[in-house]
Amino acid sequence: MIHQLPEDLVNKIAAGEVVERPASVVKELVENALDADASTVTVEIEAGGKQLVRVRDNGEGMSPEDAERALDRHATSKLRALSDLHAIATHGFRGEALPSIASVSQLRLCTREESSPSGTEVEVHHGRRVHARAVGHPRGTTVEVRDLFGSVPARRKFLRVEPTETGHVAEALTLLALARPGTGFVLSSAGRALVQAPAVDGLAARIYQLFGGAALDGLVPVEGGADWVVARGFVSRPDRPGSARANLRLFVNGRPVRDRAVAKAVAEAYRGAGAGEFRGDAFLFLEMPLHLVDVNVHPAKTEVRFAEPRTVWVAVERAVREALSEGARAQAPRAVPASSARSDPARIEAAVETFLERGGRVAEAPRMWSASEPAAAPAPITTATAGPLTALGQYRLTYVVATDGEDLLLVDQHTAHERVRFEALQERAEKRAAESQMLLTPLVFTLPPRLRGLMQASLEPLRSLGYDLEPFGGDSVRVRAVPALLRAGDPAADLQAVLEDLTEREGSEWAVAGVRDRLAATLACHSAVRAGQPLNLDTMSAILRGLGRTAHPTLCPHGRPTIVRLPREEVTRWFGRGGWRRQ
Repeated sequence: MIHQLPEDLVNKIAAGEVVERPASVVKELVENALDADASTVTVEIEAGGKQLVRVRDNGEGMSPEDAERALDRHATSKLRALSDLHAIATHGFRGEALPSIASVSQLRLCTREESSPSGTEVEVHHGRRVHARAVGHPRGTTVEVRDLFGSVPARRKFLRVEPTETGHVAEALTLLALARPGTGFVLSSAGRALVQAPAVDGLAARIYQLFGGAALDGLVPVEGGADWVVARGFVSRPDRPGSARANLRLFVNGRPVRDRAVAKAVAEAYRGAGAGEFRGDAFLFLEMPLHLVDVNVHPAKTEVRFAEPRTVWVAVERAVREALSEGARAQAPRAVPASSARSDPARIEAAVETFLERGGRVAEAPRMWSASEPAAAPAPITTATAGPLTALGQYRLTYVVATDGEDLLLVDQHTAHERVRFEALQERAEKRAAESQMLLTPLVFTLPPRLRGLMQASLEPLRSLGYDLEPFGGDSVRVRAVPALLRAGDPAADLQAVLEDLTEREGSEWAVAGVRDRLAATLACHSAVRAGQPLNLDTMSAILRGLGRTAHPTLCPHGRPTIVRLPREEVTRWFGRGGWRRQ
């Protein structure tokens, strides 16, 4: 029998499309604040947003009538008629966010418009309205969300650990801060500031605030387009070492979105410019007539459809490809902070000027890895091993060909070395004897916002593995020493890569448990020899000896195999010896 679903169930089903995790709540509430012309937005979270999300703004506020009406489904001030859907300039327009959030949490909304003598408070607990009353409140709006998914335990159990959820919240706010440089943003977690970004003049200054001067110095300005599409922003310089992953932050008419076709256009631009594969960061802003882009694709408003996708693809590919050429690096926006709070105008100005004046550099050529492990008595890889492993050579600069006197073995040089270093790190951490390399001078740098919560939660495990580091006011981190096994390089980039790897891997991708062991696995991975790296026989032999001494030699900490054995009988059969012939 077909029957009408109750309104409470309808709201919870709809909330599943809008509210995926605490970061979704932050995104929707901050977008509402921006649509209300707020000049400052403050976000506070606890337990990654699972216990509390509080968003304050100094925008226009609402009247008592609008405050109550805002919690009704499909109630909005941003659309009046069907024709308005063809020219949406605001972040929100569907009238779904607040009622969807209120249906799966305890929500309290306090607001006051300029002309009202008092504010209004409306409280809703998991879809049930508790009260609406007059309260004192400054101009603007505060929305407080507690006990997210408390009434939907099936959804709550899919939330990740606190540092992961905090990272998603920080990334959501980072995207909106990039879209609105003229608005100030603050994010704090459990009382600790993760993002402090006062209003600035221009995208370059905002990138400097959020990611630091080194990140800005590694970018190329983009300015171009085709037909009715304007493309501007920054992309990573191909001659600078960066993230191993491509990270495109895309905005269409100021709205953060995802689009695979645009991502492919960026990748094609790198290949077309002779820069190889796209790696690192890209901040791209596309501007086009409102009626040529459809933002009403998904309730989460993170997808769009273009009236002419090919025109957009050409505009992006052409603008990025031209930006990667030497001539397109001459122009970049001048950054002048609009507020001195937490930002030094002279530092930002100097960073941008350095960015404008720098010259091209050639990436370092790869070097031969030399073994540093001391020689020791070899131990068997498994109980089935006939004798000590002898390195015979290297196959495709990736696998060590070895023999135990009986069988042939192919050893993955990266995963094997990773296992050796992982167990060494584990042992030293347990003995509190991790080896560190002191830096000549302490290094102070800025971590991306999405990694700051994870770094703070991982301070003790990082220190047990050889790091000497501490938060250094606001968005900065000070590092005095790094694990001795890390190769000479950029300590800031190394630490960022370790934290990114830790936060981006899901739990099922690890063969080890616990934050310390996962950090140790990531450090081992980043310090081990790489696939494609030429090794001499001494180095290959050292890796084999180290692998033989490990407790679990057949798998790396991420669960990948280290060894494949080719039994002598199989090799004999392949060559038709011993009465066997290959089939």
